[in-house]
Amino acid sequence: MNVFKSVKTAAIAAVVSIGMAGAAIAAPITGSIDITGGIASITESGVTPGTLSAVTFDGNGEVEQGTGAFAGLVGNTNVIMTDLAAPFTQTVWSVGGFSFEITSVLLNTFTPLTNTGALGTLFAVGILSADGFEDTEGLFSLTANTLGATASFSSSTTNVPLPASVLLLGGALVGMGAAARRRKKLAAAA
Repeated sequence: MNVFKSVKTAAIAAVVSIGMAGAAIAAPITGSIDITGGIASITESGVTPGTLSAVTFDGNGEVEQGTGAFAGLVGNTNVIMTDLAAPFTQTVWSVGGFSFEITSVLLNTFTPLTNTGALGTLFAVGILSADGFEDTEGLFSLTANTLGATASFSSSTTNVPLPASVLLLGGALVGMGAAARRRKKLAAAA
């Protein structure tokens, strides 16, 4: 009878471990993506001179380069670029099921150019999202030049994923602890 209970406890521990491993199946997004597109306008902040207050895009963008999870998107011309407005905490682009939402701005500059143009730069931290992946913290960089009417994005991932083996080990240890506790309780009752 004790052998049956031990097998039952081991089976429960295995199911818990497998369940924890299943939670780790959604992998973080890895790689980087470079997007280019047109700029309709960039606007300098009236409150904080020398910073951007808005970026208006001219249509869709194109994936120029992609690595990791973004490798299959190169040449995609259906990048939806969302016009930006301060404080810039919003979704910036989406393509092929991936999207990037800014959560915090690290650097924001606006530089008037002598030829009646302007150069805007925005560096930010945010969340890359896609179905089948964990939401992943990433970096975002935008350079907007009104003289050439171009925008260049670059987004990349920043986190180091927790190996699934750590979750499996944790599940096994929890199962073994429960089995030992149950054996000790049964021995004390006998």
